[in-house]
Amino acid sequence: MLGGTDTTANLFCFIVYYLGHYPEVKQKLQQELETVFGKNLTNPVTSKGLDELRYCDSVIKEVYRHIPVFFTVGRVNVENDNFGGYNWPKGTTFQMFLSAMMMSKNYWTDPEKFDPDRFYNIEESDKYLLEKQHKV
Repeated sequence: MLGGTDTTANLFCFIVYYLGHYPEVKQKLQQELETVFGKNLTNPVTSKGLDELRYCDSVIKEVYRHIPVFFTVGRVNVENDNFGGYNWPKGTTFQMFLSAMMMSKNYWTDPEKFDPDRFYNIEESDKYLLEKQHKV
């Protein structure tokens, strides 16, 4: 088993960490929660309401980008491949280092910066051209 309660608990811990370090993100998230569910804490949480939490989803994605749950992902090619100028026979095992990809300037605008907006309404701005190009 590769994931479970530890990964979920770690995600929540890192969300709290980043919200504590970025009060403007926390405020924007809190505004979204109040808009969707209201200020009354006894209001029910519904599937429809959860689907409307687009900024919350962006915060989670940005936390995952900075602190991936898994550091590598393995793949095995199912046919002979030529990639990077090398011939890879069928059955070759590859390991992709996610942390490096998530912080690569080839894929992310200002990759070291914590900014959930890179996943939120990117169509409306030219701030994140790489993200648009790679359809994150």
